[in-house]
Amino acid sequence: MCGITGIYSFEKSSTDEKIIKKMTSALQHRGPDQSGIYVNSNKKVFLGHRRLSILDLSVKGKQPMQDKEKEIVITYNGETYNFQKIKKELEIKGYKFESTTDTEVLIAAYKEWGINFVKKLNGMFAIGLYDKKNNKFFLVRDRLGIKPLFYTRTKNKLIFSSEIKSILIHPDVKKQINYKAISSYLSYRYPINNQTFFENIISVEPGSIIELNNKDIKKTKLIKYWVLKPTEKLKDLGEKYYLKKSKKLFFDAVKKRMMSDVPLGAYLSGGLDSSAIVAVMAKNVETPIKTFTIGFKEKDFNEFKYATQVAKMHKTNHKEILLSAKNYLNTMKKLIKYKDAPLGVPNEVPLYLMSKELKKHITVVLSGEGADEIFSGYGRLFKSPFDYKKIKLLQKIKFLKKFSLIKKMIDPLEKKYGSINIKTELDHFLQQYTYFPFDEKVSLFNLEMKQKINKDKWILNKFKQEFYRYKIDYYRKISYVFEKLHLPGLLQRVDNCTMATSVEARVPFVDHELVEFMMDVPLKYKMKWKNKKAFFESLFMNSDDISENKDTSKYLLRKLIKHYLPKSILTRKKQGFPVPLNEWFKEEFIDLAKTELLSNKSKIKKIFDQQKLKIWIENRNSNNFGQKLWMILNVEYFLRDYF
Repeated sequence: MCGITGIYSFEKSSTDEKIIKKMTSALQHRGPDQSGIYVNSNKKVFLGHRRLSILDLSVKGKQPMQDKEKEIVITYNGETYNFQKIKKELEIKGYKFESTTDTEVLIAAYKEWGINFVKKLNGMFAIGLYDKKNNKFFLVRDRLGIKPLFYTRTKNKLIFSSEIKSILIHPDVKKQINYKAISSYLSYRYPINNQTFFENIISVEPGSIIELNNKDIKKTKLIKYWVLKPTEKLKDLGEKYYLKKSKKLFFDAVKKRMMSDVPLGAYLSGGLDSSAIVAVMAKNVETPIKTFTIGFKEKDFNEFKYATQVAKMHKTNHKEILLSAKNYLNTMKKLIKYKDAPLGVPNEVPLYLMSKELKKHITVVLSGEGADEIFSGYGRLFKSPFDYKKIKLLQKIKFLKKFSLIKKMIDPLEKKYGSINIKTELDHFLQQYTYFPFDEKVSLFNLEMKQKINKDKWILNKFKQEFYRYKIDYYRKISYVFEKLHLPGLLQRVDNCTMATSVEARVPFVDHELVEFMMDVPLKYKMKWKNKKAFFESLFMNSDDISENKDTSKYLLRKLIKHYLPKSILTRKKQGFPVPLNEWFKEEFIDLAKTELLSNKSKIKKIFDQQKLKIWIENRNSNNFGQKLWMILNVEYFLRDYF
């Protein structure tokens, strides 16, 4: 795991050599072990690399790396889990290798198969590759966006990096607020569609290659080498088949991610996802795994008890870390600077603090991100198509509301949705997925912000495009949209929190082979009714009340791991990674929030009408008030740091 950066200039540059050194130094936290710079002879290509040594700790793994003929140069961040298999294939073809790194294998793979070699890779990666012989330059990002890769284009340069702070060092890059991204963040926690909070700096789309046209910077070519494509005509192959296949894929995914020449361990929250990973890891080692759990002083926000049960069962070397409200806010501000963005979820802070602690013991950590998206853990959302079916039926017979049975069906739906006058599946989905409802956030925006976001039309168009891309049922549309638009933001959170402390995080649930397979598993094998009575009772409930009470989420995952975990873990309801925001913001932080957001010096006035914001804070009657206020504070601290 490393940090990469670079400049491709269409004109000879005498200053970019100094600049690339500064850009590379800005990534030191991502790779404290070694630093490297490459500059081509005509002063047009500049590549930088900071190394966190994981495989082959010798200098043979130093980057940017070139082949023997000095025709190919690569700067690479990530891990290729099947590189040994690819290496053997290349050795049969006559290639010889001097190191045991995966980087050297990638260079040979490019020489043999061209840029399409990336289709052979199983792993997480962000790559900058310069082909001197053919005067070609490529940026490549892994299929699901596990590793970050940002870029911008100026008049005559393409500038890229693992982190935006590195790009901002270049004097040709002008900092501008991306107001649409801020609006997207308030609604969905992340800027969607590869946007960032900086105008004209974007992410390389997951599963994509950017090929630079060496004559015209405006004609860069986007190549999609992988797309997540659900099977439209789905066949039910039976629970036995899905269980056997998903178990093999998951166990293999964990095992592949255990290759390392440095100590590794795992996060252990006490929930199903991290516990499942620890259980499989324990099957593949002879010495105790190092595991880490974080909790808060508030007793309702502490999972030490459950984590300890798993740690004892698998005899791990376990450590607990306690966090308080006092060090939460200071760490939040620090982490925003590492991320170059507002934080997406409150648990980024404990994740960072845990990474900081575990760096004292290990360099590689396995984490459970992606399980909810892949195995259907968001019960209230994945069960909502059941609500929608009832809504469409009740719309037709609403005139029968005077009958008590019909009224009992309508009332819980109106309680959740306000009314049952919902037109489309997309309207229904967005109403639930949105954190800050559009009408509420816009009522707090100033006039300039309202004009800049143009009613969030670009966001809605993107959701519409992806939601209806394939002819699949409503449930699978939700799964697809989550993996396409939500998952990359979630994965960026993991990368930032771990790499800020020079730790490499690996995410077995986001193995692309497992993701592809699970996309075509029918809902009934991911979420199961507890019994027939539960199904009948659910007719008179909404999905918020149904979830985890009348059904079982992540059924297939619970089933495939049932022999390796305590029953208390297998039967637990989904908890997430709890942070006591609502408690803190109603007590300890509310006066601080007012001071930070409502003064004349507050940067948030670029976005919000401060008088309206003041009334909103004082009323404190918004749903999830603490979460929303936390997001606004994040925007304030972000704007202070960068604008």
